[in-house]
Amino acid sequence: MRILIVGSKNWTNYDELMRNITVAIEDLTQRNPDDNKIVFVHTGIAGAENMVTEYIGKVERYMKQKGFSIKEELVRNKYSGNAMDKVTSDYDMISSGVDCALVFIRQSCKRSEYCLRLIKELDIPVKLVKEN
Repeated sequence: MRILIVGSKNWTNYDELMRNITVAIEDLTQRNPDDNKIVFVHTGIAGAENMVTEYIGKVERYMKQKGFSIKEELVRNKYSGNAMDKVTSDYDMISSGVDCALVFIRQSCKRSEYCLRLIKELDIPVKLVKEN
């Protein structure tokens, strides 16, 4: 299972992120009960995408007890900053073969809104979560 996480740099609600990721995992495992490998695809930039690493740290041991492996696939793009990394576009990240996407938007975030449009155009199941 490959889960794409996209989010605003100013996202602050960790509990909402954690709840929505957990629900997405439950939905995917019901649809694909034999798939026990979970991969989170994200850039790791500040805000929502950076919180994914914390989420994995908190649930990894529990998920292993339940028979799941959990990993991150960090994608570096122009927003993530490290000049030594291979630069990948948001389009390449989104079209890399994900099973679903979660988009966390706080206020107005042009990048997250752009990614949401791409996700919808590619017919990837998506859950939009907004924070005021």
